[in-house]
Order: sequence, then C-alpha cells, then structure tokens
Amino acid sequence: MTAALQLRIRGQVTSCVCRTTTAGIPLLEVHLTDAATGQEVRARHSYPNGSASSHMAANALARSLRGQVAELDATNPRFRARRLDCDAAHIGLPYQTPSTRKDLE
Repeated sequence: MTAALQLRIRGQVTSCVCRTTTAGIPLLEVHLTDAATGQEVRARHSYPNGSASSHMAANALARSLRGQVAELDATNPRFRARRLDCDAAHIGLPYQTPSTRKDLE
C-alpha cells in the first residue's frame, strides 16, 4: 500500500488567481514563496462543483489571500527546476480566527 506524500507549506502569497475549468468548476491558483526554504510554490485547488456559491467562495478566497501569509496542505508534489507544483487540499490564513458560524461546524 502506498501513501500519498503530503506537505504543509507556509509562505507569502505573491499571486492568487481564480479561474474556471472547461467543466465550469472554479480553480484557485496560488503562487507563494515558502518561508522556510525560499522555494517558489504553485498550488492549485479545485472546488467540488460549479455552483454559484463555489464561484463566490473561490473569488472571495482569492481576494483575501493576495499579499498575505498563507498556509496550505499540499498533496501530489511535482518538483520542477525552480519551483514546486502541487495540489492544495486546504488553504487558509494561519492567523485567521476560527469561524463561529453554526452551519460550518
């Protein structure tokens, strides 16, 4: 049995763009610089469906991440010459206060 390699990466977000795939699913593409190593990281996070709420959530997250220090759980890392490409299972701000909304629990 093989386990997928997972990484936890924290760094300054240099670019964050919300795109839409050909299937109509929002895709968040985050470029950041890893704080520990200085390595450039490009992470992609796709949402589960193409609903209006998924698009709004992706756009809101893209706006809030720009210029911030973000933390992500990376899966399927692919090492390139000067950067690390990966899929992001979770993206968040490490200093963000937890939500108190009951519908998110």
